Parts: sequence; C-alpha cells; structure tokens
Amino acid sequence: MNDSLIQNIKKYADAVPDYRHPSYTRHLLGDIIMIVFFAVLGNADEWGEIESFAKRKEKWLRKYLELPFGIPTDDTYRIVMGNINTEHFYQMAVELLLHTIKGIVLLSGKNDSIHEKAIVCVDGKESRGSKRKSGEHGEVKALQTLNVYSNDYGICLAQKFIEEKTNEIPAAQELLGLMDLRDTVVTADAMNCQKDTVSAIVSGKGDYVLALKGNQGLFYEEVRDYFEESVLKKLKGKEGCYKKTVGPEHGGSAVREYYITEDIDWYSEREKWKKLKSFGMVHKRVEKANGTKEEEYRYYICSIGENAEEFERAARGHWGVEVKLHWHLDFTFGDDKNTSMGKTSAKNLQIMKKIALAILGLVKESYKLSMKRIRYELSLDYENEIEKMLSMLDVESIREALGSKGKSPVK
Repeated sequence: MNDSLIQNIKKYADAVPDYRHPSYTRHLLGDIIMIVFFAVLGNADEWGEIESFAKRKEKWLRKYLELPFGIPTDDTYRIVMGNINTEHFYQMAVELLLHTIKGIVLLSGKNDSIHEKAIVCVDGKESRGSKRKSGEHGEVKALQTLNVYSNDYGICLAQKFIEEKTNEIPAAQELLGLMDLRDTVVTADAMNCQKDTVSAIVSGKGDYVLALKGNQGLFYEEVRDYFEESVLKKLKGKEGCYKKTVGPEHGGSAVREYYITEDIDWYSEREKWKKLKSFGMVHKRVEKANGTKEEEYRYYICSIGENAEEFERAARGHWGVEVKLHWHLDFTFGDDKNTSMGKTSAKNLQIMKKIALAILGLVKESYKLSMKRIRYELSLDYENEIEKMLSMLDVESIREALGSKGKSPVK
C-alpha cells in the first residue's frame, strides 16, 4: 500500500497541541483528527456521519490508529474539534500537497503547463447553516471565512476566520502581508481594492489585478470614462493590449474582450497606489439559447504591464475561488448546511473539507468523475478505493512506474 501521504498527515495530526485535561482524556487527539479526515474524504459531512463511518471502518482504521477505547461518539468529535487549533496542521498539509503536485508535474513532463506567474485569489465565504437567530448567548452569526486560493494548484493556501463580512478588508491585508508573493498575481473583488491591500501585496513582492467598482467613487468613474470607443479602437491595434475569447456559458455563448493599457499618467492620484502600472477593462456579451442578450463591463487596476494574456488569466482566474473552492465546499461537502454552532468546531470541520477537496482535485482527472461522485465511490469500497487513490499521489510510486514501464501513469 502506498500510504506515505497518510503517514505524513498523521504525523502532523499527532503534533497538534492537546489542551484537554489528562484526567478526562480517553481518545487520542491524533486519532480523532485522522478519523475526521478519513471520514470527510469518504463522504461524511456531519459529526453523526463521521461516527457512523468510523464504526463501519474500525478494522481498517486500526492499521493507522491506536483507538485504545474504540470509536469516539459524535459528541466527542464535535467537542474536541471545537477546542483545538488546527491552523498549523492545515499549513503543513497544504505544503505536503503542494510538494506532491510539483513532484507529479515534474514526472509527467508537464512543466510547460505551469505559468511564469501564479494566480492567487482572495475572497470571502459565508457558511449560512451555522447561523442561528437565537442561541445561549443571543444571536449566533454565520461563520465567515476569508480564503486565499491558488487557482493554479487548486488549493486554499491560507484562511482567516472573521466575525463580520466587513472585517474581510483588514483580514486580507494581514494574510497577504505574511505571504511570499514573488512571481504571483493577486486578484480580489472590489471590496479589497484598497490602498493598504495593495501595499501588503507589493511588500510581499507580488503583483495585483483588483476589481474597481463604485466603492472607489471618483476613481471608478474616471477609469470607466477613460475607456471610450476611440481608446478601445486604439488598444485593439496595439500589441499586447487586447484579447478576445468566445466560449459557451449557461446554455448560450459568451464573448469577452480584454483591454489593458499603461496610459495612466492622466490619473492624478496614481502615486497613492503602490506599483500601479495599468488599467484594465473586460467587456462581456452573453447571448442565451432563448435569444436574450446581456452585456456588462468590468474595470481593474493592475501592477502588470500591457499583457492581455496575463490580464485575461487573472480576471478570469479570480472566479476559480468561487467555482473551485466555495461552490465545491457547499455542493460537494455540504459546508453551507453545516449546522455546527460552535465556531471552532465549524472552522476545523471546514479545514478538513478543504484538505479533502485538494486531494480530490488532484485525482479528479484520473477518475473522470465529479468530486461528489468520487467521494460516493470511495464510500462504497473505502478500504480498496483509498489505496487506489493514494497510489495516484505517491511520487515515489510514479517514479518507479516510469522506470519499469517506460511511460507515465499520470494522464
């Protein structure tokens, strides 16, 4: 069995600080964390489902876990996961998965598919199921999470749990200020189009493509008015300043035109935005199957030059955090239905789902199935299917297969 990934994740789980009093401790903390991880991967979304999974798979679980007092109850998972800090565990798991991805890419000979600059998206998510109109201490607000997502690797690189949606702005600045952003383009919605956010990105040696909307008042109006018809016509004829894409969307077709210009000297406050180098615009036209048409314009401030290809990757790539992370957390893992009122337990359950989501993203191409379906298939024959899945993520196994068969098993 290719279980190096499990052994490494278990090593990180065992290292999570245990704040429980020894007199009241029956189940090992590392065992509890690993059961939750295995269960979430195997189609369990709630504490009761996690207990049921563990009872059915106890024999297999004992290959990796001690389980000195058998299988914990659902209340044990909920209470224990509500009283530990798994942030370090998550970061170690992310680094392990990033290392795995890079190893697989190297062995598969797909180095050329990795872009010179990575796209990292910043966006917030609300877990609506965790909200209550009344609780022990009054109203319980929904869990809010700010995520920093790698569109290239399909992994949430970092997260910060916040009390209010409006806290997203300082939270983004704090997270970005701690990251090494070299060779990275950071994207964000209009809420995070802030001077201090730009400063945090630039301090991390990164670039940015940030949406510009009405919350910036006159700045937005001036950029919008700049992209008049004569300017668009000029940019279409200038190398690197224009790109057009056509593709299907919602049962119809969408035409997107990307314009980017370094002509920003006219903007009087450009020095207040660090490294500001260009303005961008996206003109989108959608024609639906029923004949209806829609049109929209989006505007951006950028630190990248006149590179329409890179601008398109960043502007389109930002939606990756919504489609590849937030949507899957809700649809594939039922995060939006998570009714855990304890904020820490809800946070830690979401953390486990993010790790599982990253693993499913790595094997999705080989399965040729949706992530939701892969979880279901895994639940039907967990003991055998997990071994199949792990073999796809074991770099040493892939290297040996290349040596013995002369061809790559990675599609």
